[in-house]
Amino acid sequence: MQPCNTPFHNSFSVAPRASNFAYALEQAPESPTHRSPHKLWHSDDGEDVPCHVEKLVLDPAPEQELVHETSALYTSDEEQAVLKKFDRRLVLFIALLYMLGFLDRSNIGNAKVAGLLDDLSLNSSQYEWILRSFYITYLLFEWMPVLYAVLSPSTYIASCVAAWGLIASLQALATSYASLCVLRALLGISEAAFSPGVPVFLAFFYKRDELAYRIGLFISAAPLATSFASSLAWVITKLGQRSPIAPWRMLFLVEGFPSVIISVFAFYSIPNNPGTARFLSKRERRVAEIRLRREKPKDQQESGRRSFQWEEIWATVKDPKCYLTALMFCSCNVAFSSLPVFLPTIINDMGYSTLRSQALSAPPYLVAFITVLMTAYYSDKYKDRSLFICFHALLAAGGYAMITLAGVLKANSLWRYMGVYPAASGFFSAVTLLITWTINNQDSDAKRGTGVAILNLIGQLGPFIGTALYPESDKPYYVPGMAVCTVFMLAVAVLSLWLRMIMHYQNRAIARWYTVLKGTGGDDGSNGEDGKLFGQERRFTYIL
Repeated sequence: MQPCNTPFHNSFSVAPRASNFAYALEQAPESPTHRSPHKLWHSDDGEDVPCHVEKLVLDPAPEQELVHETSALYTSDEEQAVLKKFDRRLVLFIALLYMLGFLDRSNIGNAKVAGLLDDLSLNSSQYEWILRSFYITYLLFEWMPVLYAVLSPSTYIASCVAAWGLIASLQALATSYASLCVLRALLGISEAAFSPGVPVFLAFFYKRDELAYRIGLFISAAPLATSFASSLAWVITKLGQRSPIAPWRMLFLVEGFPSVIISVFAFYSIPNNPGTARFLSKRERRVAEIRLRREKPKDQQESGRRSFQWEEIWATVKDPKCYLTALMFCSCNVAFSSLPVFLPTIINDMGYSTLRSQALSAPPYLVAFITVLMTAYYSDKYKDRSLFICFHALLAAGGYAMITLAGVLKANSLWRYMGVYPAASGFFSAVTLLITWTINNQDSDAKRGTGVAILNLIGQLGPFIGTALYPESDKPYYVPGMAVCTVFMLAVAVLSLWLRMIMHYQNRAIARWYTVLKGTGGDDGSNGEDGKLFGQERRFTYIL
């Protein structure tokens, strides 16, 4: 086979059966480094075969860049079209499911304001145990994100959504402390099966530097759900005053049952992997698969299957970096789990009516929703996680400090309410980037699933602290609880910078390692080495 020196101009020749551009791109052979771009390779039988090209001009369309990814070709426009469809058809739908789930787990706070405690004759201690029952089972079943790597995601996700929708609706029938505790515990199991593993699932479809924004869209459903819950609770409470059904019972039913209906759509709408996405054309599915090849370990590229190896799981369990991110996540969850549940109560104790308390709970979370999306976008753009986490942890700490100081000084309630804005924006953004950071720095599906499981197993200890921070005896200022949240968010800022330094030094060690290999002619790790360093696959570097 001999190279031809004729560059591409307005047309190109291929084998007779490769008569169209899309087919030529899909069938283009792997391009060794000695093949020159912009040329045709002539085979011995006289056929022309397209080699790797950087640019191609097609008449009459203008010149457009082509992307070369692991010996496959596709245009940047094609890649963007695929990403937009995934964003619209997959990420937004997953965000809707998460919003429904978060709505069902956090509306217990609005139910309390709507008369739950009085109707079931519950005291403050019993209410705290109702909250804990959810997190106990949620914590015990945090290992379930690993199942995203081995089960059919469409069936698995649909089953989870149907389960929590049914259980959340049944809370409307609770007649005692015990029955509500059992239902909240079952709700914890169904949501633990879904929510923690969603970032792992999204990593099947996106590159490392695309993931933060998509996880931001997913996580931002939480503040959006909280603001929606407050507005909906306000409407239901008002309507409940004129109906035979208690407002809090109607709240559980109206917010819970839609999940059961949506689960049917989830089964048919969610793809198991890029190659099975029904909303993509055949060519788009091909582009969606080949653009992710560099994101996968070599053995997974060759087999075409997601890898799941016990040695990878064990390597992740032994990695101390996983536990640093888990400690940060635990600290964030102290605030993340407590404020949405207790904010209506806090505002109510500021002297506002029940209805106004529900309405005033919404604006801080709408601001947090916008902040999360902006933070995730710029974190992806600059390919940095730790500095953004540090900034938002300090922002949240400042908000909690403002609320604490206002309580100590018994200042106007407006100061305490204004402090909620930076607090909510800060911890929601930090949680988003911590989840993304954990996934970014694992190089296989098994490691990502294990990393997220560790993140949640340790991280969900935070709610046990958070749900105990606002006892009735501390009302109306809740100074101790706000002060504790301030300290935990400051700890997140310190730990994020510490982990950044660790990863920076390990990246430098990896760079020196490959420099030595290149000097000995083994830049691919084939010189008697297995190509791994610090438990990572070849050429893997940490995102700081």
